[in-house]
Amino acid sequence: MISKNSILNLSLILFLISFSFSHLYAQGVYDGKYNTAFDFKMSTSSVCPKTLPIEIEIVITDSKAEGYIFNNGGGNEHAFCKLYHNGPITGSVDSDGKVKFKIKQNDSHSIQYSSYKITGELEGRLKLYSRSTQYHPTHKFTLARVADSKQVTQNQTVEETTTKETTTSVNQNNNSDSSSNNTINIDNINSVEDAQTYINEIQATINMYLTINNVMKTNTKSKSEKEKYNDIINKKISSLIKQKELLQNKLKSRFSTPIKPTNTNLNVSAFRSAETFPKIPFYVPGTDEIGEMLVIPRVSDEGFLKYQLDFLDPTSEYDQVRDTISIFHENIDKIILGLKKVDEWTTVAQDNKVTRRVSKTAVCIPEGSCENKKQGVSSTEVVFQVYEDGSTSGKIQRNKGTFSVGYNLSVESSVLLSAYLIYMRDIGAQEFKIGSMSDEQVEELFN
Repeated sequence: MISKNSILNLSLILFLISFSFSHLYAQGVYDGKYNTAFDFKMSTSSVCPKTLPIEIEIVITDSKAEGYIFNNGGGNEHAFCKLYHNGPITGSVDSDGKVKFKIKQNDSHSIQYSSYKITGELEGRLKLYSRSTQYHPTHKFTLARVADSKQVTQNQTVEETTTKETTTSVNQNNNSDSSSNNTINIDNINSVEDAQTYINEIQATINMYLTINNVMKTNTKSKSEKEKYNDIINKKISSLIKQKELLQNKLKSRFSTPIKPTNTNLNVSAFRSAETFPKIPFYVPGTDEIGEMLVIPRVSDEGFLKYQLDFLDPTSEYDQVRDTISIFHENIDKIILGLKKVDEWTTVAQDNKVTRRVSKTAVCIPEGSCENKKQGVSSTEVVFQVYEDGSTSGKIQRNKGTFSVGYNLSVESSVLLSAYLIYMRDIGAQEFKIGSMSDEQVEELFN
């Protein structure tokens, strides 16, 4: 006769076996590499009329997920279209195959609008959710399993080696020949030459970031400030390297030959450098209007060096330049200082947990003309702003008499723009100096 204690012990053993089996099942059955590709259709009110080609790759190990979501813009002309849906994916899978994936967007503008999570069943229907469904509707998709955990482990070493080699190559080529930063639809690449041009353009942008980072290391005295610039710029570089590697793999499979950057020298004019550096995104407060800003050094007919800030609307069919602000060389340092204050005051606001609307002028050009606006007098100011939810932003505001128009920038964009202006200030001033010297003065350089 079986005793009660024996029955209890047997039940306990069966329970532990069942629990262990289900735990091991949950930990290992879904391990592997998954990917998918689909066309994402934005709403008709967005700035991206063409579909965005989304690619997702996820590796699951012990029910933990790590991966990446990528979009190259799909041939849309607006700069924002290639910024949406780009970033790392993290999360988990439970024993029933249900996923909880989080997406961290790389771009500050994309964080406000595009994808932030994925839910559903790993081997069934999944949903991609965005912050703004008005422009980025929820999208249903499925993942395909392309490798098990053993294959992923075997391939990991090769992938890590490739990443290190690519990073080393980028660091060595920190002066690279620039190309324009226009979006090219990879589906339109029909030859090795086209593919080479495309990869060179991505490399040129990486090299521009690296060059500016080196400039900031020599122009910045504060250690914390150096770390701030280094962190923001390196995030951009890391994102571009990831995109470049993904594209190189796609192009290699298409043309059966490796496609590597061939550009090695960034010794170009200030105007060409302005084209190479990615344009800074902005948005018009109180509206759905967004755009991008380009900075180009110019010499006026009177012989003065100035910096032309063009605020572009790429969706416009007629004139893409919606507004222009010209800053003379002697005032550019004030604008740079104002943009730095946006970042410094953001730290102050966060440390003091400020959650009320604040608007404070960081710099005004000409000095003192922004407080009392009057007809016939124009001025430019950099404004720091705090909102009720504690978020902050910068704003470049142009005052035309009593009429004012402002262009908002995220704090990260403000920091990046200050670095951009420091670089443009130095390269622009150098060209201006050489171009305005007499033949005798140039000859004296070689004494």
